Amino acid sequence: MSEPVIKTEGLSRAFGEKAAVDSLSFELNAGSILGFLGVNGAGKTTTMRMLMGHLHPTGGMVTVAGGNPWDWTDLQRSKVAYVSENMNLPGWMRPKDAISASKSFYSEWNSSLAESLLDKFELQNAGRYKTMSKGQKRKMCILLALCQRAELLIMDEPAAGLDVTARRAFVEQILEVACNDNTSVLLSSHLLSDLERTIDQVALIDNGKLIMQNHLEDLKASVRKVHIFKKIAKSELAEFFSLVSFETSGDGETIAVVFDYDEEKFGRFGRQHNCLEMAKVYHMNLEDMFVEITKNVN
Repeated sequence: MSEPVIKTEGLSRAFGEKAAVDSLSFELNAGSILGFLGVNGAGKTTTMRMLMGHLHPTGGMVTVAGGNPWDWTDLQRSKVAYVSENMNLPGWMRPKDAISASKSFYSEWNSSLAESLLDKFELQNAGRYKTMSKGQKRKMCILLALCQRAELLIMDEPAAGLDVTARRAFVEQILEVACNDNTSVLLSSHLLSDLERTIDQVALIDNGKLIMQNHLEDLKASVRKVHIFKKIAKSELAEFFSLVSFETSGDGETIAVVFDYDEEKFGRFGRQHNCLEMAKVYHMNLEDMFVEITKNVN
C-alpha cells in the first residue's frame, strides 16, 4: 500500500494563546478526494496553509507529497497545486498571460486542457484580471491549478463566487482530473451539495480538532435520523446506538440521529421497546449530517 499523499500527526498551530489547530491527525490517500469540512473558524484554512508551508506548525508533524512542506525540493513543490480562498493574480494579466506564465513553470503543463477550460469557463474574451468579476477570477485560478497537472490539489473554498452552472462545470472537471490523472484532492467548501457529488471521503474538524474521518458512503450508510412516535429514554436508545443528537417532545415523541444504524439492530431495539411499528427512519444527505454533527459536537 502506497504512503498517504498527506499525513498529519498531532499537527497544531497557535496564535498567541489561541489554538487554531489542535493536535490534528488525518490522512489523504493517493487517488482520493477528501472533503475537509468545518464551520467558519474551525481551522481549515490554517491547516491548509501549513500543508502548503505558508505557516509553520507550533507542534506535531506534517508530510505532503513525500516531504515536509518547509523542506520541499522544487520537484516536490511542483507536484502540489493550491487554490486559496483569497488567491489573486497580477491585475494586468489577461487569461493568455496567466497561462503563458504558468506554463513556463510547470513541465507537466496541460496546454490542451487549458484551451478547453478557457472555453468551458467562458474566459476566452475576459479582460485583465483586475477587471474580471469575482466568478471569473475564481475560474481563472481553478484553471491554472488544474492545468498544472499536479499529483495533489489543495483547494480552499474554490467555488466561492461561482454560479450554479460554473460550479457544475467545476465539479465535473475535478472528477475528470481525479479519475484520468489519478490526482488526489483535498477540498474545503461550504457548498456541501457540490461536495457530495465529488468526494469519496470526509474529514470533519471543529475548534481545530478532528471529529471524524470516514468514507462518504460508509457515513451515509450508518447515519440515520430516527423518529419514534413514543417517548423513549435516552439511555434505552444509547444501549443500541451511538447518538449524535437526542430530543423528546411534549407530545411524547422521540427524535434522534444515530451514528451506527443497522436494520437488524434497530429491529431488536424496536421489539424490545414495543415501538417498531411506531418509528420512521430517514436517510440523511451530507449537509444534514454536517449540521447535526457540528451543532452537537460539544
